[in-house]
Amino acid sequence: MPTISTFFGILIRMYFNDHAPPHFHACYNEHEAVVIIGTLEVLEGSLPRRALGLVLDWAELHRAELLADWELCRAKEQPTKSLLWSSEMRWTVVSVEPKSPLAVSVRFSDGTEGTVRFESSHLKGVFEALKDPEIFCQARVEFGTVTWPGEIDLAPDAMYREIKQAGEWVLR
Repeated sequence: MPTISTFFGILIRMYFNDHAPPHFHACYNEHEAVVIIGTLEVLEGSLPRRALGLVLDWAELHRAELLADWELCRAKEQPTKSLLWSSEMRWTVVSVEPKSPLAVSVRFSDGTEGTVRFESSHLKGVFEALKDPEIFCQARVEFGTVTWPGEIDLAPDAMYREIKQAGEWVLR
């Protein structure tokens, strides 16, 4: 099975002469999902939530190339294997550093930097755990996203947009 792309530990593969509909296999650790190229729906299997989000974002940008590779594999020919994680995804977080209670500094893959600040009134529901300074200081980057224990995360695209415009994102 040819591997077409690899990013963030995720392998994208296709089988030669595989069954319809056109699809690819996304593998991450012990998980595997079969994703339909045309609709980006999971046909079978599963991936962790963050890995699946990355796969779907990547596939949306490379849909035409995936379909071309699908046709090559159906014809028992080698696919291009050149589909990389796109630089168009400037919002990929590459570093995060807790700065003060309820603030973190972030840097994105294109070099954009800024601050994310939480207003305490925003810390409800899943975010309530971030009131604990020991948990808040455990901010880390996972799959290009700012995350904390308990699967708490921030949408990197919205964060990027706000920081690019104003230098910070205040969560209210």
